[in-house]
Formats: sequence, structure tokens, C-alpha cells
Amino acid sequence: MKSLTVTQEEEGSRLDRALALLVPGMGLRGRRRLCELGLARVNGRPAAASYKVRAGEALSLAEEGTEEGKEAPEKEAAAPADGPRLIARGKNLAFLYKPSGMHSESLAGKPGDSLQSRLEALLGGKARLLNRLDFATSGIVTAALSPAGKEEYQNAQDRGLTEKRYLALLEGSLPRPVLADGKLLLKNRERVLVELARHPDARRHTRIIPLAVMEARPVLERLAHLWQGQAPAALTLAGCIILKGARHQIRAHCAAQGFPLAGDGRYGALFRPEEGEAFFLHHGRLILPGISALSLPPWLEALGEEAAEKARLWLEA
Repeated sequence: MKSLTVTQEEEGSRLDRALALLVPGMGLRGRRRLCELGLARVNGRPAAASYKVRAGEALSLAEEGTEEGKEAPEKEAAAPADGPRLIARGKNLAFLYKPSGMHSESLAGKPGDSLQSRLEALLGGKARLLNRLDFATSGIVTAALSPAGKEEYQNAQDRGLTEKRYLALLEGSLPRPVLADGKLLLKNRERVLVELARHPDARRHTRIIPLAVMEARPVLERLAHLWQGQAPAALTLAGCIILKGARHQIRAHCAAQGFPLAGDGRYGALFRPEEGEAFFLHHGRLILPGISALSLPPWLEALGEEAAEKARLWLEA
């Protein structure tokens, strides 16, 4: 295990930057990956990339394994840019990355690529997906490696012990955090409607937290390969938290507040693609009892350094 002691000169540095002393040949992205995997330690304990180190603390890099009382994620080989891949793996659960433009599950009678069709290559024969994301949503999808994994995940969902953090680009300037708690009308509807009545189950609520407000045009010019149509005047990078979730929950709740997802033709007004959907929603953090996973969206750097840093800090918190 490599290790060093933080000096007075290095005090106050972010952990992902201080790690350059341990792995001088590794770039910033790689050092952040070490933090995501729980392999970067401060005084023997995993710490987030944003942690500010203090003089006298011991920094170390651990081998993968199991920490007492907590599962350590397992590192896998790198995959092609924005392709489906393994993010982290515990004893009973694995966390996969699904890119935008890929179905979570194989569609009956329709050939084509999906995360489900890649499961055997990524995890082996008996893994099963436990949740799914919309075709245009990217980010974390959970898979059970055993019946115990399925039971563990469902029990955490039922007890409200999961926390799912999403990053979303919203049309307009959201001035303050919002709790969207309206009931969703789901049955036999392509477009979910939001009632005025409050949903009594907090697991079905969406917390919407503005992280950065930006002029839209420069951002969308950098994302021209993903964006079509008229640009709004402003964009809000928002953090959205749900505990369990339902179909289109974040999309419908944000639109009902007057801030639809940028590019969401089903719930917004400025984008009408001829085929398919294209919007900016990413499942970036999943927290379960004893284990968590983190993933950054491929479009994050296009928002600019300040907004990207706020997003990282919020996901890691």
C-alpha cells in the first residue's frame, strides 16, 4: 500500500489533487476514479475527491477488497468512451453505466442493443437488472448478482433507504430549491400528468436543487451534436433527488414546476425531434446501506469548469 503524510504546504488541497504525490503519472480523471472506487484513503478510510486534506493526515492507496462493515467496489477494465460498462461491484449487487441512446431492457420482438443484452459480457450469466432508465437518460443502473442482491435492493427501496441523485439541465432559471410532491397519473399514458394533490408517500417526491444558472446558447453550442432546435435564454443545472421513483417522475415533476428538461420533447416546448428523444438527465449517484456508486455525465465538461465542479461536489457530498 502506497502512503504519505500531508505536509503544511499541501493542507487545504482537494484529495484528488493531493493524490498526484502518490501517483504522479496519473491524470486528474484517473485520481478521481480512485476516489470513486473507494481506493483513495485518508487515515485509512475512503474519502471523496472533494475532501480537503489537513497537515499530518495519512494518504494511501488501497488494493481492492472488502472493508469491515462496508463493501468496497470492484474496479473493472476500461470501456470505450460512453459505452456501457461496470462502475462498481459488491458481493450481491453491481452498478452499471448506461449511455443515452440505449435501452435498459431488450424490447420484445425488436432486435437492437440494450444494457440487458450486454449483461453476460459485463457480469456473467445470472445477473439481473433491478431498475431501468429512459432511452435518453444516462447513468447508473443496478443489477443483482444473486437472489440476495435482489432482496437487498428491494428491501432498501421499500424502506426508503435508497437515495438516487440525478443531474438535469432544465430550461429557464430556477431561483430556489423546490419539493415537487404532486401525484403522478401513470396508467395507460405516454405522457405522465401531475395532479395538484400531494402524494402521501415521500418516496414519490422529487427534490429539485439549482446548482448553477447559465446562459444557454454557449453551452448548447458546445453540445451541438446532442441538441437541435431553438435555445432557451437560460439553463439551470439542477440536482434532483428521489428515493424510489416512478416512470418519468423527474421529467414530469420538473415540467410541472415550469422548468422542463432541456431537449425533452414530451414534456418541454422548445424541442421536437422527428425520431426518438434527446434530453439531459443523468443518474449520477446511488446510495444504499453499506455501498454506493458514482458516475459523471459525458456532457458535464461542456457546462464550464465552475458548473462542473459544483455538480461533482453535490454528487459526492
